[in-house]
Formats: sequence, C-alpha cells, structure tokens
Amino acid sequence: MKQHILIKLPVIFDSGGDLSKNWFIEFYARNPRTGKMERQRFYKEINKYHTLKERRAAAEKMRQYWTDKLKAGWSPFIDDTVIYDDNLEYQTYIKNYRKIKSTNGTLRFYASKYLDSIKNEVEGTTISTYRSKLRLFDAWLEGERINQVDISAINQAVLSKFMDFIINKRKLSKVSVDNYRILIRSLFEYIRKDKARKHLINPCFDLPGTKRVNDSAAYPIYEDDITTFKDYIFKKDPQLWLVISFEYYCFLRPRKEIRFLKLSDIDFGRGMIHVREEIAKTDKRWVTIPKTFMKLIRETYQLHIYPRNYYVIGKKGIPGPDHVSINNLSNRFVKYRKKLNMPEIYKLYSWKHTGNSRADKAGIPRQEIQVQNGHTTLATTEGYMRNIGVIQSTNILDKFPEL
Repeated sequence: MKQHILIKLPVIFDSGGDLSKNWFIEFYARNPRTGKMERQRFYKEINKYHTLKERRAAAEKMRQYWTDKLKAGWSPFIDDTVIYDDNLEYQTYIKNYRKIKSTNGTLRFYASKYLDSIKNEVEGTTISTYRSKLRLFDAWLEGERINQVDISAINQAVLSKFMDFIINKRKLSKVSVDNYRILIRSLFEYIRKDKARKHLINPCFDLPGTKRVNDSAAYPIYEDDITTFKDYIFKKDPQLWLVISFEYYCFLRPRKEIRFLKLSDIDFGRGMIHVREEIAKTDKRWVTIPKTFMKLIRETYQLHIYPRNYYVIGKKGIPGPDHVSINNLSNRFVKYRKKLNMPEIYKLYSWKHTGNSRADKAGIPRQEIQVQNGHTTLATTEGYMRNIGVIQSTNILDKFPEL
C-alpha cells in the first residue's frame, strides 16, 4: 500500500560557505488541512556568527534541535498559544506514540496480513471492498497523526471517533457503517489470534450507529424509458448496448460475468452460455440465449467470427485480447443516463432487473427464471422478484371495484 511521507528531516543550507549570505535550516512537513508537504525555513541563531567554524556549529545545533522536535511529534501547523480539546487529545497520542511506536505492529501491517489470510476464502471483489474500507480507516488515522502507532493504541475511544467520522462526515448508510464495524471487529479478532496479542482488547463495542438509509439500489427501467435508452445507446455506443443485452436476456452480471466473458464461453450452435465458476457470482452454470438475442449476436455484432480466446467486451469497442476495466461499463452508462436526463435510480444493473421483470410478466415459469439467474433456490428468486417490484396482484390490477 502507498505510504504518505509526513516529514522530510531538516538539512543545512550554507550558501556554499559564504558568510556574507544568510544560512538557514529547511525541512518539509505535511499540512493536515491540505494534505500537502509544505516547506519550512528557520534562520534564527545561525547568522549572528561570523567565522565558518562558529556558524557551522550553530547550524548543526539548530538542525539537531528541529530534528528532535519533529521526531517528538511537534508540528508547525499547531498553534502553541491556543490549545483546543483536539490538540490536547493529539498531545496524548504523541506521548503514547513515543512509548509504543512500532514498525511492524501498525494497523496497516495487520490489515495487510488479514487480507492475505482470507484471500482464498472470499471473492476478489470482496477483498477489494475490504481493502478500500481499511485504506479509509488508515487514511483517517493518518489525518489524526496516529497511523504509525502500535495497534494497541487504537482503543474504543479512537474507533468511536472514526465511526462518528464515517457517519457524520462521510454520510454513510446504516448498512455501510455496520459493514465497517463487522470488518474492523473481524480484523481485531484475527490480531488476537497472535499469541503475543492475545490480551489485546477488541475495541468494537459501544460504538456510534446510524439509521440513515441511502437508497442506491438499482430499479428496473420503466417501460416508457426503455425505447429512449435503446435508440440512443445503440447508436452512440453499440458495445454498451451489447452489455445491456447480455444483462437483459441472459441475466448476466456486468462486473464479472460479462466483463470476463470469452467467446469460447458461448455455444453458438446450441444457443447457450457457459458462466465459468471463476467469474460466476455463485456457482458455474449454463444460461440460455433467447433466439432474438442470438440473431443480434450473429447478424449485428458477428461475435462468431472473432478468435475464441478473445474477451467479448474488448477495450476497443469490439472483442479483443484485453477486457475493459472494472468501472468502465458503469461509467459509460451513467454518462448516457445524464445526457438523457433519466433518474439516478437507473443503474447499469437495472437492465438485469428489467429482463427479470419482463420475463415474469411474459409468463415464463419462475423455475426457469431461477436457473437463468443462477439462484440456488426458488425462494431466492421469489425474494429477488419482490425486491425489484415484480410481483404484482393480477386480481387487484384487473378486478378492483371502481370508486
């Protein structure tokens, strides 16, 4: 993981030994308000000496003075004449830092080991999510100037302050906040398995919470908007419309199942797609390609003429040896959604919901929809249908008495 330099230690600038010019001490420190390294210069107690020997001795003395101050935790960005509660708290952290500073016991050290320990147990996307969350935690610790302390210094009070940050500053939802709590708790339980850390107290208790709901779920595309999207995207970005069609007709998920799909996974003769285990969300499966979509695949996109080892969604807008990046497809869809002034409830994933919704209304049996989705049980499919607003009472729709 990328490390951020907090200070560059002082050096002497002696003007080439010229006593007629001012000598000074220079160092750099990271300003916590801007996140940038800022230069600091000090001339005091150096230039009053008029022999090389005396001035060099004075310069070295001042260089050592500022070096010691910086290593002790002093910052040029704290006003020594005004002490706030946060600064008092910061001074407490600095005292702890002197006592328990560690090169191999920091949050970053243990977070890396923890992620390595679970990489064979969870999906790569889950690891990426965990890594992003732990990076945010580490960045917050750096902002508090305690990212280099030993893990034992991260107590319940520190963690409560971080939770308050993600709730009130980052405005995260209850689900996201709970996920942070679960992840950090799991991390500390992993650390406690180390014999040298078995007495470490897990700080994940009595932490702030929130009931905030940030509605970011994808909704099916409304019927009146489907044609508008199709006419525009098919013309402007045919490859993206192919992605949408894989979602809509075959219920494939864009992040992995479509992005990593290869032409060798498509049985053009039988009209089937093999969703390999390494790209499937749940388990490997075969899905059926509706005839109307197969016609589009063969006649419009002519996927069958490309080398079988190519990715279907290549980097140059056609099948190729390299797949697109993880956010490429969703970013393209958002761009067109904005140009069409469509609501934000529409995500790229909405097209999978749209296909499910229309398949159900067309009378396709739920068991077949279950297989196409790769759901392990019919109950999962039923729950999915309820969540996307598919299940509708035909009796209420058709027979409800008029007022």
